[in-house]
Amino acid sequence: MGRARKELEGDDDRLKYAALELRLSMEALTYDRARAYKDEFPPAEYETWQPRKVMAVLLEFDPNADKDSTISFGVETTPGQPAEEMTMLGTEIVLNVATLRRHYDALGSFLHMPTLKQTKTGKTHDFEKLRSRCGEIAEYIEKVLASPVHNVTLGSFATITCMECNQPIRKRMPPSIIAVQAECFSCKASYKISDSGGGQVNWEPRNHEIACGNQDCGHKIQVWEREVAAGVTWECPACAGRNTIVYGIKHEGTAT
Repeated sequence: MGRARKELEGDDDRLKYAALELRLSMEALTYDRARAYKDEFPPAEYETWQPRKVMAVLLEFDPNADKDSTISFGVETTPGQPAEEMTMLGTEIVLNVATLRRHYDALGSFLHMPTLKQTKTGKTHDFEKLRSRCGEIAEYIEKVLASPVHNVTLGSFATITCMECNQPIRKRMPPSIIAVQAECFSCKASYKISDSGGGQVNWEPRNHEIACGNQDCGHKIQVWEREVAAGVTWECPACAGRNTIVYGIKHEGTAT
């Protein structure tokens, strides 16, 4: 932020460098927020670099990922009842998705040469507007960085060892949600997690029973939901026949 502030003190031709520094700051804050969710962030999304898209992924499994929060603690006089006296640790200001939507792309537009259309019509960058926008963003980011607590990600979680590959799975359980879906990051096995009451949950594998295509056999196997796709093949353990999942079209004649 120091470099951004320094560029803001310069002439108009230095504002593009302030805009660049502020964009980098927003990216850094968003990536740091994502690292706090590393056990929940799908590896397939690691290639996502645009802050708005990263935040959208975070909000899918934690609707409060971009919300400010205040942390306080106290000793319960009666178990299960709020403490009569609370001590506040501090409030975290989070770079939220609304701010990213408002400013990130807008700053980017000042980092390019005016388009041919803008040049033809005599339109140039509005440096007064850019300076005002940069100042607003800088002030906001400084509040985020000055937060006494960072990356608060409290929540209720369900954990299990994957029944397919024995890797640990950790899933956030949103309040008031009866059931959620979970997927193993290692093997893509999927599960349905449902609230059993009393702080307990039930993990149900999302699989399907499929019968051998040989009508004289009919042996059935269990396959994970991820495996049900056109082209998937398996050998029947009962008749040794080869089965393939295919899509088909059935012609039923001319409509009358």
